[in-house]
Amino acid sequence: MFIPSLLVIIGFMIVHIFTNAIKRLEKRMTNRLVSLVSGGSIAYVLLHLVPELTHYQDVAHEAALVPWLEKVDYVTYMSALLGVAVFYGINQLSEKSERENRRKENLTRPSVSIFALEISAFALYNGLIGYLLQELSGDNIAAYVVYFIVFSFHFIANNRILHLTHEDLYTRIGRWVLAFSVLTGWILYEVTHASDLTLAFMSSFLTGGVVLNILNDELPEERESSFPAFIVGMIFIAVLLQVIIV
Repeated sequence: MFIPSLLVIIGFMIVHIFTNAIKRLEKRMTNRLVSLVSGGSIAYVLLHLVPELTHYQDVAHEAALVPWLEKVDYVTYMSALLGVAVFYGINQLSEKSERENRRKENLTRPSVSIFALEISAFALYNGLIGYLLQELSGDNIAAYVVYFIVFSFHFIANNRILHLTHEDLYTRIGRWVLAFSVLTGWILYEVTHASDLTLAFMSSFLTGGVVLNILNDELPEERESSFPAFIVGMIFIAVLLQVIIV
């Protein structure tokens, strides 16, 4: 599925590069779009990514793990928790830096070092999304379509927050780094052969990161979210997933 996966990756890059265009929308329209995005993302996570954790755990159970890992119950679920912890920690550092800069230097954004850390983390995150595209979509064209829709939604929400947080740094540097990190992940998948166990841990970590970023960036009450738009996004992705599963 080389061509479909490449087209999805190119689409992701375009989304990253041009997400800033949504700032031209009026605030009410933006809130509805974010709500639609979050509903679709939540449906994908709960109906597809989270159930896959059971499969990843089976893979880990059958593999030859190092002795100390063999003693850990639900080891791939721990990997998902690690994904939550990593992105939560980075978000906390970003917010702390922004508060300090606002108080001491009258700046409205975090420090450049925090920007570099956050963009690096999301470059890894995007790289995993590119790397795992074919693993999570299989040989089903419809699954590629859903993957593109859901993660495009997700990228739009993430990029919006990163742009609001880091302002021109994100526009000049961040969006390009994130766009090409997706491509890099996809290329690495094409030229490497990761084991099933490695893929299980990578997918679990990504699942945790997706869950945290959805809850952190797409659902906060202060975003003045639209419940009808949220429900529409959730139902739309849920129906698509059911069609694929059947």
